[in-house]
Formats: sequence, C-alpha cells, structure tokens
Amino acid sequence: MGDHAPSVSLNGYIETRVDLEPIGQSPVVQIQLPSSGTFSRASRPQRRIVTSIAACQNEEAFTRSCLASAGSIYFSTSRRYPRGFLWRVLDNSKVLELRSVDLTKHGRELREATVILQLVFPSTIRKGCVALADDGKDILSVFVLTKSNELFTSAILTQFFCDVAASEVDMGAWCSTFSPPTLRPCNALRLVAGSPEQLVVTLDDGGILKLNRKAGQGSAGPIWKDLACHEGSGILTSSLRGLIRWQGANSISYDGMVLDPSSAIAAELSPSRSHLVTVCANHTLKIWNLAKGTVIFTMDILGQEREPQDIPGVMLDAGNPEILRVIEADGTIEGDEYYIVTYSPHDGGQFKIWAVRDAEQGSLGIRFLQSDAVLRPPDPDSGLESKAVWKLVDFKLGRGRHDEGIEFWVLMRSSRRYKAYSINFGLSGIHTGWSNTWTSVAAGALNQQPPPQITLSDVRDAPELWLEYLLIPGRFSRTVLETALSAYCSTRKAKGTTNATSSLGERIFSAVCAQVHLQQVKPDEENGTAFAQYREIMQQEWTLFYQEVQDLERLSWQALSLAIDDQSTMPWLLFTGGCAAIRECSRLELMAQNSSAVLQTPTDLLEAPSIEDGPIPEPKLPHELAVLIQAAAGFRESFCIDFKQSCDTWLSSELWQEPLHSVPKRIEEYYERCGFAEEITDSAITGLRESLAPIGDVECLTTDIFLAVIKEMPHFMHTESDLLYSKFGRKVLVKGGQGMIRLHAQILFDLLVLLVFVEIEVDKDMLPKSQLDTSAVFMALVEQLKWYKLMEWLAKTVWSKPSEPPKELDKEATFDSTKEAGLTILETLFAAAMLPQSFRGQSQCASLTGTIQDLLVHTTGGNDEVTLDEAIVHVQCNLLRYNELDLASDFLSFQPSTPWAMYIKGRYHIARRETTEAASCFQKAAYKMGTFLHTHLMDRLTPLHAAGKSTKNYYMAASGVLSSTEAGHFGQGLPFYYEHIYHLFQSASFPSYAAHFAQLALQFTRQSPSIEPPTALLTALFQSSLQTSDIQTAFSALTRLPRHDQTRLLPSLIKNLLAAENGPKQLLDLPWPPHILPAIDAYLANDKPSQLNLSEKPPVSLEQQRKLLAAWRLRHGDFRGAAAALYSQTQQVKQKGTHRTGVVPRFKLPSEGDDLGSRRVDESYLTVINLMACIGDEDSNTNEKRNEAWLLSAVDGGKRRVVTIEDVRKGWQKELDRRSVVEGGRWGFGLGDGEEMELG
Repeated sequence: MGDHAPSVSLNGYIETRVDLEPIGQSPVVQIQLPSSGTFSRASRPQRRIVTSIAACQNEEAFTRSCLASAGSIYFSTSRRYPRGFLWRVLDNSKVLELRSVDLTKHGRELREATVILQLVFPSTIRKGCVALADDGKDILSVFVLTKSNELFTSAILTQFFCDVAASEVDMGAWCSTFSPPTLRPCNALRLVAGSPEQLVVTLDDGGILKLNRKAGQGSAGPIWKDLACHEGSGILTSSLRGLIRWQGANSISYDGMVLDPSSAIAAELSPSRSHLVTVCANHTLKIWNLAKGTVIFTMDILGQEREPQDIPGVMLDAGNPEILRVIEADGTIEGDEYYIVTYSPHDGGQFKIWAVRDAEQGSLGIRFLQSDAVLRPPDPDSGLESKAVWKLVDFKLGRGRHDEGIEFWVLMRSSRRYKAYSINFGLSGIHTGWSNTWTSVAAGALNQQPPPQITLSDVRDAPELWLEYLLIPGRFSRTVLETALSAYCSTRKAKGTTNATSSLGERIFSAVCAQVHLQQVKPDEENGTAFAQYREIMQQEWTLFYQEVQDLERLSWQALSLAIDDQSTMPWLLFTGGCAAIRECSRLELMAQNSSAVLQTPTDLLEAPSIEDGPIPEPKLPHELAVLIQAAAGFRESFCIDFKQSCDTWLSSELWQEPLHSVPKRIEEYYERCGFAEEITDSAITGLRESLAPIGDVECLTTDIFLAVIKEMPHFMHTESDLLYSKFGRKVLVKGGQGMIRLHAQILFDLLVLLVFVEIEVDKDMLPKSQLDTSAVFMALVEQLKWYKLMEWLAKTVWSKPSEPPKELDKEATFDSTKEAGLTILETLFAAAMLPQSFRGQSQCASLTGTIQDLLVHTTGGNDEVTLDEAIVHVQCNLLRYNELDLASDFLSFQPSTPWAMYIKGRYHIARRETTEAASCFQKAAYKMGTFLHTHLMDRLTPLHAAGKSTKNYYMAASGVLSSTEAGHFGQGLPFYYEHIYHLFQSASFPSYAAHFAQLALQFTRQSPSIEPPTALLTALFQSSLQTSDIQTAFSALTRLPRHDQTRLLPSLIKNLLAAENGPKQLLDLPWPPHILPAIDAYLANDKPSQLNLSEKPPVSLEQQRKLLAAWRLRHGDFRGAAAALYSQTQQVKQKGTHRTGVVPRFKLPSEGDDLGSRRVDESYLTVINLMACIGDEDSNTNEKRNEAWLLSAVDGGKRRVVTIEDVRKGWQKELDRRSVVEGGRWGFGLGDGEEMELG
C-alpha cells in the first residue's frame, strides 16, 4: 500500500449547525458547589435560575461565558429519554454545563428536557478530568477533578433536565466530594469512568489511581477507596513510589504540572473494564491489568524500535489526548476480543489498529491488524498548492454500515478551518478500503450564504437588506448579535436607542445608522447630495458591524470534538459555541456538492435510479444531473451583482402575478426585462459550454434532464413512526429544512435562468423542439419555485404565535410574557407536527435527512393532497388568527386569486378596517363560495389533510378564522353567503356595508321562491339601515317582517325618521300598511315626547308632537282625530298666553311677544274650528250635524269631556274678550313675592 494520504472521493454528509442558546423560555439552573471543607449532607446549594441571556460587553466576556474550552456529548446506555447529554467547560474552566441534545423521544414521552444545568466549582477544573457514566437507569453520574485535587461526584437525576424544581433537593442527596490522599504528592492528568462505581485517574508521575466506590456509613454517603499503581511496582508499593518525585531531562510542562515521559496522556478502559489502555507522552502504548496494578503490554504506537535518545523527538503533545480509541466492533475477526486504534502525529501522521485477543499474553495476544499498511488521515488540501498545516483534533469509532466492520470518523483542523471525514471498512479489508472510500462532511447551505451587496438597482436600502440577512433565524445566535452590538457601540462610540422595549433589530438599526450623516456626503453641484455616495457610506458602516459579528462567529464555530451515538449511529460535531448534527446528504445535495467524476464512483450513499414507467422514459444518472446543476450554478455565478438582482426581482413578478401572455412570450419578456443580451459575456457562455461538455454541450439539453432534476426533489412523505421530536430535535430539523430549502430554491433558479438563455440565444437548429420543450420545462420550474419561495418566507419569518404557558418554575424565576420567542412560521405551523422517520433499517443521520425532506413535502401539501393555493391560504388564515396583520400584509404577495383565497383576503382587509377592499374581495368570491356548484371542490380543501363535508373542510382549512357556524354559510347558496358577510361587517361596526350585504342576501332570497326571507336577516337589514339613516331600506325591511316584529321595531323607525332631515314629511309620505296605522297613531298620541327623541338629536317638544299627530290623522282622513290633537295643543297655547297677557307680574307691561302669543292662540282656534266643520264630510251614511261632539282630553283636572264646535267657538270668544279687557288697561295688580291677581 502506498505511503500517501487517502483521497476523498465524495461529499456524502452535511452538517446542520445549531447554537446552544436556551430553547424558548427554558431556564438555566446555576448551582454553586461548595468545597470539601464546607460540604455536608444538609447543605443546600447556592442555586440561581437564569431566564434571560445577558449580553456580553466585549469579546473577552463573550469568550469567557459563552465559549467552551472543552466538551463532548455523552450517550447513556439507557433507551429512555433523555439519554444524550452535551457537556462543556466554561468561564475559565470553573463551570460545567450540561444539557440534553436528544433529537427524538418515544411517542408516549410527555417530558421535555430543556433545562440547562451549570455546576459552578470552587476551583478550576483540570483539563481532561471530566467523565460521565451511567448504569442504564435514570441517573447520570458526573465526575470532575479540580486543580485542588477534589473529586466531585454528582448523581444527577435525568428529571433535573425536565423540571426546574427537581434540583431543589438537598445537595447531599446527589453530590459529594472526595480528596484522594494519593493526589497530595502528585497531580491528576486524565480521568476515565468505567461505570458509576469505577474510576481510573492517570497521574503526572506515570502511575495510575484506581477509585472504587463502596457504600458509605450512616449519612456520610458513598466513599471512594483509592489505590495508586506504578509500572514495575504494582499496588503494594504504590503509595511509597508516589512520595518521591523524580524530574528527568525529558520531563514535559503541561497545565502547571511537570509530566513524567511515561505519563498517560490518553486512556480508555477495555470493554470488560479489567484492563486500562493508555498512550503515554513518550509515544508508547501501555495496557494495565487493573486487578494487579501492573503493566502487561508496552510498545511504540507505530510499532517501531526506538533508542532512548530518539524518544524526545517523538514526544506527544499532552494537550491533545484524542489519540486513542478502544472498540468492540461487530463482525470481528474470529478470536479477537476488541480493537485498539492509536494515532501518532509523527512520520506524517499515522493510525494503527491493534487486535487484542488476550491482553494478558502481552505481545503474543496483541497484533497489528495492518502490518504493511500506512493508514494516514485524509488531507483536506490534497492536490492544492497550500501550505496549511492540518492537525488531527479528534477521531471516533462506531458500528459500520449494516452493522459490519467499523465506521471511522476523523476531525481535522487548520487554524480556524476544520473538516470531518468518514470511512466504512471491514476489518479484513483495510488494505483495499482505506485509500479510496472516504467521504467528507460539507457545510450547510445556510452557513455559506454571502452577505448582501447593495447596488443602485436595489429597491430596498442597506439597513433593510442587512437586517434581513443578520436576523434570519438560525444564522447568528442572539448572544453573538448582542455582543457584536455592544462591541460596535464601544468601538464606534455609538449610542443608538436605549429603550428597553426596543427589539434587537431596532437597536442594531439605531446604532449603525446613527453613524451615517448627510454631512459626510459631499454635495454634487449639479445633482445635489449624491445618493450613490450616501448608500456607499451606509454599506461601509454596516460592513463594519458585520465584521464584529463575523469575529465572534468564527470564535463560536471552532471545532472541539466528535461524538457518535452507538445506538442510533448518529455522528455529532461539537464547537466552542454550538454543535452540529451530521446527516447524510440527499440525492440532490450529493449532485450539487460532487463532481460528475466522483458521482460515477459506486457508493452506498447514492443508489442508481430505478427504471419504471413515468414521465421520464430513461432515468438520468446522478453524474449527468450533477453536470447540469453545477453548470447552471457556474453560469449564474458569472453574473454581476446588478444582473443577479434584476433576475431575482423580475422572477418575483413572474411567480406571483397573473400571467397575461403565452409561455413563450413570458420567457421572452423575462429575457428582455432582466437584460440578458447586455449582461451575459462571452466568457460566461464559454464557461457554460465547457461545464456542459461531459454531457455533450448545449445541444444535449433535453426536457428529460431538466425534469429529472425536479423529480429528485422530495414529493412524497414516508411512513411515520412512533417517535416524536424533542424541542431540541425540532430546532435541528428546522435548521436542516432551512438549508435544504435554500439549496433547492437556488438550483431551480439556476435552471430557470439557464433555460431562458438557451431558449432565446441558442440556435434552434442546434436544439430541436423534440428534445427540449422549453414551455413545459419553464412551467414546471415556475411551479416548483412558487413552493420554495413560499417555504423560504416561512423559514425566515418569525412571529409571536402564543405558546403554551411555562410551568411554574421557582420562586426566584420570573418570565417576561413579551419575550421574543424567535420561532419561525415553518417551525410552529409545520415542523411541530412532524414525526421522525423510524431508525429501523437506517441510521439516525439518514432518518434526519428523510424527515427534513418530509417536512418540505408536508409544507407543500403532503403527497400532493393540497394545492399550492390552498397551502398559501392556510398560512394566511393562521396569520389572521393570531392577529399578525403586518406579516399578513407582507404575505399578500403570495396570495392567489381563487375564491377561497379572495374570501380570506377580504377577512384580512376587514381586520385592517379597509372596508372598500374587503367588500370588493367578498363580492369577487361570492359566486364560487356561495353557490351549490362549489361544494364538490371542497372535498380537497383541508388545512393539510382534513376530510369530510365541505362545511367541515372550510372550518378546518380556516385554522380558527371561521367558526363552525360561519363555515355553514358556504356552499349553501348566495343568500347564506351574503348573510355571513353581513355579520362580518356588522360585528366590525360598518353598518353601511352590513346593510348592503343584507340587501344582497334578501335579493337572492327573493330569486328563490322556495326560500322564505329569514326574520333575522330582515331585522339585521332594518337595524343596519337605521344606523346609516337609510329610511327607505329600513321601511322596506320592516314591512316584510311578521306583524309582532313590526310592532316591536316600529318605534325605532319613527325615532330615526323624525331625527332625519324632512323626517315628518317622510313619515306622512311612506306607504304604510293599513294594519300599522293604528300603532303609529297610538305612538304619536303618547304624551311623553321623550319616546320620540334620539340622544344625539334636538328633542321633540310636545307641541311639535301634537302638530305631527294632527298632520298624520289629517293625512289619513281622520278630521276628528286631527281636531282633537290640535284642541289639546290650543288649550296648551292658551294657558301660556294667559300667563303672559292676563296675569301680569308687578310693573310688567304688555310686549311684542304677547301679541305673538295671541296670534298663535287665534290660529289654533281657527284650525280646530275648520277641522270640526269638516267632520260631517267624513261620514257618508248619515246626516252629520256640524256640532257633533267629540270625546277630548280636558286640559283642566286631567278628566275627559265632550267638546262640541260651539264649545270651541265659545272658548275662542272668551279668549278674545279677556284679551280686550287686558288691552283696555284693566289688568291685574301684582301683590309681590310672585303673587298676582287676575281681573275680570
């Protein structure tokens, strides 16, 4: 086998990064652990609950509190949730943070392990001295050795991660300390946990310390028994050896210690826990028999014989302990118990695999598995002229694919760059499998998106574009942005807004924009202030802020370690400020990230397509599709920024506006609007042809190859399992979905641009119509782009949908109800309902990719059960349900013009109190939403998979916008639909529109003879018409009501009618039905004028009321009634006139007003007499006498008496005589104090 680094043949995996900030309102429980001197069982920890993330003021504070110096992920042997625990060391190695990172849990598991534990130690944690273990139960044993040589043993219940209150128990019940006497003359170097009862510590003097736990006495808790062992001395004399320290010439300084060359810098227990395998600083492998405390095997880790003087040249770095692994692999060679894998950075870096059959036999029982092979790690810069030095950071071993052999994972790092690789090989085929079957891990698409570049053609300004880029969920953590803002303000001396209620985006905007002033822009003498210069300065300022973010982001994503879950075969990457789940690439991701030559190499990750009947007669091979995808991507990358922006802008118009032309015309218009002819260079065309050369240049582009790429995108969901995603798992799922959505949208956009170019500029003779149907491909790409642009919006839009209220946590814990949740619509509406694919028959890294694809299918309707238009309306309904009107306004650009969408758009406008637009939308949707013919279309309308009758489907599709009663108005005829619209406007206090739609409902009711006008609708129309003073419509509605309802509502109409302009005339002119006339007469004859008054109108006097009553009776030929009404009014006027002319206060003389009163009395008497004279004319069957009596209400005494025409004449004559006496000067004398005397 050649002595060279293996080549990497395939990018087969992709990382899904997530930050380690608390999820939602999950608290952080900080527990201060006391030292052994103050520890007692009754002591309570100093416990503090942190519910909000404090912003770091600078990079130093950020590094100390947020970035880990060491960490890994421990997977419990238990199968019960939670079982995956990420631990990391923070705050200058004084804080150990623990959290659950399980992606899934059993379907019956209701708990959520979102609580973060931070154990604060009294002294610094030693490097490499954190170990975790478990015994398969719900207890996680955590062991920590500090530099004060104290061993902290914590038996943490898994309930601590699910319930804040669980950690309130006495500390002595779950934590204890022990200071091993052996560590007084020496120091611990590495800590290894075989089980909760067995620990092994490697020492800086080359020995080891065994710690076995046994039950304590009384309440003292468990006690550790320590036994020190040294090579050649065994257990019996170990304690004496440790008392004397020798410091030779080859001693190593590390972490404040002086290490003996024989010190074990890496150690692991054998599967049986009877042997300790170590790698020492002097480049040797040692195996200890723990029972005897002796070394039973020693050899150079490269199997070479070295002279003592050569040892200093191969000494190992004690700061890199990840050079040893022990594995009990499946499919082992017969007789092998387990395998040891070591790594040496010397001689170009080499791995060695040792097969152990019987360690007690020493070299006879241990052998090299590859005696003549040189196993080097992959070189990330292979074939490149690079001087970068790559070092091994970590490597892990797991079960091989299909449970055979070994899966080998390697993490390499050069400065801030890192690269992870994987290989699967059988133990008997190392020679053939090591060199050519490595696969690498690619960065996620979301992590590769470049920052915005502002151009003059941008319709949006720099702040808007930058904020959208920075605040996309999952791109940068809130802590990074807060710290960058603080550092930026400190550096630039920016103040910005200090409003505590301002959002993070508002504060960033205020701080950055405050640095740009118009005074910085040099005015242009011809054009005034140069806008382009202003935008350039603004872009520079935002770039400075972005550099602060980038500096912190680079610190956050420095690779620390690898981890593999043996149960689910799930690999993980741990970083200083986050972690990444490593999943398999989908087929399309493989094609996008690998060259055609690489994809032609057989691999388990990329199966050949099956040959089946369908729209693609000959399935295209992956390497052919990769050529098209990468050629289209390279073609797009050759565009200038302005041209890219133009293509994207006009694409939005093409996707969401109603087409007015044929497809070929649309392609031509897109070509012209974007400016292809001016922007595409000859070099871009040449590069495109070279990229397409593997499949035969441009003329080999066919309909099949374009549609084959679309077919590779997910279209169907797979079988669901009995698992659920945890909140952390859903966070990973959404982050993976964001990356896949962006990649697919970019591929579709690239293909569309390429298709437009080919259609217009490529000679038709080179591209026959039979090979490439551009219209069909264009429409297929446009339809897919609509889905993915919708999903992009969902994946980046954060809303404030209310979540379940948090459980009661602690007296010390408080939560802000207005805290930003930071959840996207994609997560809350779609990902929350996703179930992970089963692990049966596949690893979790494959299951995660499959579930991400299922998420995309679920968002787009699920197995073609819901159309794009229905999915869009489903989202809009949820935005309206949670009153997200601003987001609903942004989302209108996606809104289709279907009847259902138009109705929901009307609901949006009515929520914004835009009545004209709402009424227009409701009118447009009326026919399809109201007619019976539309009901069969609703069998498909679901919120994503509802079934049943149309009413039920409308109710479920509306996602809470419609009640079940409201949904019952659809598909039942236009009267029911318009009645529903009436109620909407009425409840929103828009009576004019309510009356309009009530009229429409009644109009269509009249067109259906079998349908009686509903009383409720007539009443509603009546009330709405009164509110808008539409008397004619109110009268029409009243006359169609049943008689008892007419009687009930009549007073309201009379009041509003009299309050209107020319109201009395309208009252007299309306064609009242005969049966209503008595009720109106009785109402007007009432002596309480207040019944005729509206609070907002001037009051109606009793005099006006009686005149109106007389006019009413006269209009209907009732002379007797009219005269009776006016006679009462005459008596009232006479009393007022008497008070003013016949009864005069002291020294008061008659005035002009007295003459006016007299004339009013005269007019009243004359009118009454004339009416009484007409009474005979109203009877046609008898000789009426002109002096026929009436029954009138007397003014005096309140008694009724008969009054004839002669009585009225006498009364008038008496009034005239009295007035004559007064005019003659014979008036009464005032007696003072308000008393008067009447004369005559």
